[in-house]
Amino acid sequence: MDLLIRYHEYEVNAMLENEGKYDWEAAFESVEHGEMLSEEIGFRFSDEDIAALAKLHQADKYRDKIEELLVDCNFITEAIDFAQQNYDAYF
Repeated sequence: MDLLIRYHEYEVNAMLENEGKYDWEAAFESVEHGEMLSEEIGFRFSDEDIAALAKLHQADKYRDKIEELLVDCNFITEAIDFAQQNYDAYF
């Protein structure tokens, strides 16, 4: 079991780290729930990350996972804005 957890962490890290940018689609594909990525990203986002998540959410991709991740990382305002489809401030 420990080996499986370490492999999953490696797989998620490989999908997240790409020259300092995250491949959010690959990351969300690799997990069952958005909050599973929180620790991997250090519970933080750059402005570029938030804009990328807003674009995915607006395109109706990974909405639940994005909102779960935002809430778990304590980005409550962003989670509420996304849930209400208020994206203007993030582009």
